Amino acid sequence: MENNEKNIDEIIKWYVNSRPTYKNLANKVESIIREVLNSSGISYYTISSRAKDIESFSKKASKEKYKDPKSEIKDMAGIRVIMFVKSEVLQCCEIIKPLFNIDPDHSIDKTKELGNDKVGYRSIHYVAKLTDERLRLPEYNVFKDLNFEIQVRTILEHAWADISHDRNYKFIGDLPTENDIQRRFSLAAATLELVDREFDNLAKEINTYDKEVSYKVENDDLNVLINTTSLRNYLNNKFKELIDKNLIERTFNKGSKKIVSELKLYRISTLADIDKIIGNDTHKFVYEPTNYIGLLRNIMMINDINLYFAKAWRNSWTGIDRKDVNYFSSLGIDIETIINTYNLIVDENEKYYDKDYSFEDEFFSDDEEVN
Repeated sequence: MENNEKNIDEIIKWYVNSRPTYKNLANKVESIIREVLNSSGISYYTISSRAKDIESFSKKASKEKYKDPKSEIKDMAGIRVIMFVKSEVLQCCEIIKPLFNIDPDHSIDKTKELGNDKVGYRSIHYVAKLTDERLRLPEYNVFKDLNFEIQVRTILEHAWADISHDRNYKFIGDLPTENDIQRRFSLAAATLELVDREFDNLAKEINTYDKEVSYKVENDDLNVLINTTSLRNYLNNKFKELIDKNLIERTFNKGSKKIVSELKLYRISTLADIDKIIGNDTHKFVYEPTNYIGLLRNIMMINDINLYFAKAWRNSWTGIDRKDVNYFSSLGIDIETIINTYNLIVDENEKYYDKDYSFEDEFFSDDEEVN
């Protein structure tokens, strides 16, 4: 027993010294995954990494099943990728697998492990090493023969994992027969799985709709109702030249719900309505770098500024850029009267400064918005 304790002490001392290397490894792998997912265009919720903390390693290394903890514990460096829905988890895994040397004997899909008749913790775990090609680079060579674990899961799977890990340990062992806590944990897991599947189905339907809208826009069928998906497809196509010149940023900047409302109040309900206003001279509406919010407001105000402020503005923003003032004036628009009538603030650093955002604007990123 004394020798075993002495051995554990030595192993823990080894990990204390090695932990910075594992932390660096985790950061490197996180960076690789983040870069590849960003370039692929697949949306994800978050990516994080960590080196196993010393106390956690100590507890794990002390278990009898580990004869050689240094080589048998595979998750000293860990990376967690949280996706929105299950189909995106599968896409993510297909992208990740070729990037590393995956160890099939220690990697596992917890969903398959549960089988068809059980509910509970679900996640995909890969144990991997860096590829020989990457290890030949000087900055990666220090990680030769080091394992790391990648976990890929949905938001709801992550929520279940965190809740069950934090709470379920309190209920290990026998409980009074009248207490149904364990059963309720199982029912909660089943409910989350059903919700997760429904979110996945909804996401697939949204993607299908996005492809349908894209096809219609490319074929000049603009009898499509206004929403952020249809707007994004239309603006991507209509203003491609200016986007490629970096004059338009393809984002609604958390204001998509508001701009859709403004367009409808302005009496624009379909893509055909806004295309009629724009015509063929797209350059007319872009005189300095902007995003889709600024672009759409430019379009409405240049077309009929009085209609915009009377019907669509609704005091939703108060600041206007001096460059906008000068440009509108150059088009013969009486912007000074508008400024005085609606008490706008002319500021060199403000472009259509929004006074507030709704909860939905803060919660949803542009890639998530559907309406």
